Amino acid sequence: MPIRELSDGDDLRLNEVFADATTPAGHMARSLFRPSSDSPLIRSVIAEVVPEVPVGAAAIAESPLHPHRAWVHVEVAAEEQGHGQGRELFEAVCAETRGTALEGLDLRTRVQAGSPGEGFAQALGFTPLTTTRVIRVPAGALPPAGGGRAEDLEIVATGSVKLTKAFLAWYTAVNRDDAVGPLTIGQVNSAFLSEAAGAHGAALLGGAAGPAEAGGLSAFAVSYAREADETAGTVPSAGEPGAGPGAGQPGAGQGEGQAVVDQAPEEPPTELILGSMFEAREDADPDDENFAAAVADAELLLARLSVDADVVIEVTSGMPVISALADRLLEAGTATELYRYETLTGPPADLS
Repeated sequence: MPIRELSDGDDLRLNEVFADATTPAGHMARSLFRPSSDSPLIRSVIAEVVPEVPVGAAAIAESPLHPHRAWVHVEVAAEEQGHGQGRELFEAVCAETRGTALEGLDLRTRVQAGSPGEGFAQALGFTPLTTTRVIRVPAGALPPAGGGRAEDLEIVATGSVKLTKAFLAWYTAVNRDDAVGPLTIGQVNSAFLSEAAGAHGAALLGGAAGPAEAGGLSAFAVSYAREADETAGTVPSAGEPGAGPGAGQPGAGQGEGQAVVDQAPEEPPTELILGSMFEAREDADPDDENFAAAVADAELLLARLSVDADVVIEVTSGMPVISALADRLLEAGTATELYRYETLTGPPADLS
C-alpha cells in the first residue's frame, strides 16, 4: 500500500473519506493529521490507493505536559478496515520518528471504550493505562446543602495564585500513572487556567479533607467557556487539556471502528474540572477517615455550581474522590454518562 508523508490539504481529503467522528476525543484526535513539523514535534503519514484518494493516516506527536510518552493516532476509512492497513500505517509513522526526540518513546492513545478501535490498539500491544468518564449532572439535581458552609465558598479569578498552586499539586497527583514533566506555575496557568485555554471562572471550597499544604482548601472547580454549537463532553481533559495537538486527549485506532453515541442537546451545559485536594495527598486512601468528608465536599461544590445549568465533568480512574462521587450519582440516576474512554499505552514499533 503506497504510504507517504502527509502534506497540506490532505486533512481535507481525509475528511471526505472518514465518517464523522462520533466522540469529542475522536474529533480532537484528527487534529493530529497535519504535515510533520519540529515545533510542535509531530510526524504524520497518509496511505492512498491512487494519488489524492486517501484510505487512512497515522500520526505521532509530542506530549508537552507528559513528556515520557507520545500521542499516536491511526485511522482507516471504514470500508478499508480489517485488511492490515492500520498496522502498516502505524509501523510507517513509527519509522518516521527516527532521529527525532519521539524515537523510542512509549506511546499513548485514547479510544472509545469497547470500540473496535480499542481492540485494534490492543492488537498492537497496547495495554490499559487509565479510564475516563464524561458525565452530565442536570441543573438542580443536587440541591445545595451545607448550612453554614457558605463562608467556605470562595469565587476566585482563574489566574489566582492559590488556585494555580492547588491545581498543579492536584494535577500531578491524579496523573501518577502518566507522570507529568516539571511544570512551573506559569505553564499550569497557560495550559489550564488562562483565557486561551477557555477558563471562564473558578471556585474554591475550604475544608479539612485536603493535605496540610493545601492551606485549608478541600475542593476546587474551574469552568470552561465554549460555543453553543460544539459537542458536549469536550471538557478539558484531566490528562492534558489545551496542550499539544488540542484540548482533550487524541487517540489511536479511532477509525478502526466507533460506536454511535447520543448527540448533545441543543442547550450547552457548563463544563467543569472538579478536583478534590484529598487526591493530592501522598497517602490518599479511600479507607481514610477523611475520604467521606472529601467526597461530601466535592458534592457540595458541584451542587452549588449546578443550580441553574447542567454540568459536565470528566472523571478519570486517577481521581478516587471524584470517581466515588460519580459512581454514587450514576447509581442514583442523578447523573448520566455521556462517554467512556480508555487510555492505553504501548511501546513504539520495532524499528530494527
